[in-house]
Amino acid sequence: MSEEIGSIVLDVLTKHTQIDRGKVTLETRLNSVGVDSLMMVEIIFDLEERFDISIPDPEFVGQKNKQFETVADVVGVVKDLIEQQKAS
Repeated sequence: MSEEIGSIVLDVLTKHTQIDRGKVTLETRLNSVGVDSLMMVEIIFDLEERFDISIPDPEFVGQKNKQFETVADVVGVVKDLIEQQKAS
C-alpha cells in the first residue's frame, strides 16, 4: 500500500507541476520543481479527494511541526493519515 500511496502522490505532483514523472523521486524537494504555496494547496486538495482524508495546514503537519519539503514528506503524512483513519 505504501508504494501505491507514493505512486499516487507522484502522479498528483507531476500533474500539477507538469514535470516528467521520471524526473521526480521521493527525495525531490518540492521547491526544486516549482511547488509554491498556492500549488501546494491545490496538491493537498487533490490528495484529500483521492484518499478521502483531511490534511492539516500545509505549512505544519501533525505534532512534528514538520514542513512539506520533499515528496517523501507528503507521502509520509498521507500514509499516517490513512492509517489513523483506518484505526478509528
